[in-house]
Amino acid sequence: MKKPMRNLILILFASFLPSLLFAQFSPTDNGLTIIVTDGTNNGKNSQIQPPSDVNLQDPIRPLGMTDAIQAGAFLERPQYGITGFILIFCVNDSIGGQQGTLNIKGQIINGVYRLIRQKMTVNEAIPEGMTPFRLAGTVYFLGIS
Repeated sequence: MKKPMRNLILILFASFLPSLLFAQFSPTDNGLTIIVTDGTNNGKNSQIQPPSDVNLQDPIRPLGMTDAIQAGAFLERPQYGITGFILIFCVNDSIGGQQGTLNIKGQIINGVYRLIRQKMTVNEAIPEGMTPFRLAGTVYFLGIS
């Protein structure tokens, strides 16, 4: 394939890419909805369990679009974190003008690794050495410590 034609195809693909990503991370009236798939529509048929005495009292808050607590931001993927914090990769973010990279199936994506957790309450104080963070844009959830 000639180089100009290949560039045209890449430009067209890049133009449609945001619409594909929007389907994965959709802002709603109830916050951010994150859709995760392994590429199949396989389902599970769980066995009926007897009722438990677990007391479900804590309100379920929407993900994102609210303030979170950030324990750290990194250009290289960290191997360790703090219990309860989620490792995310924020696409196109930078630290001091520099970006890290994330390799997804051979595609290199630029951005910043962040270790965050959602605040437990709106008034929760930010612990010393940590900063507030607002989840927005395209984000990859990579793991939890």
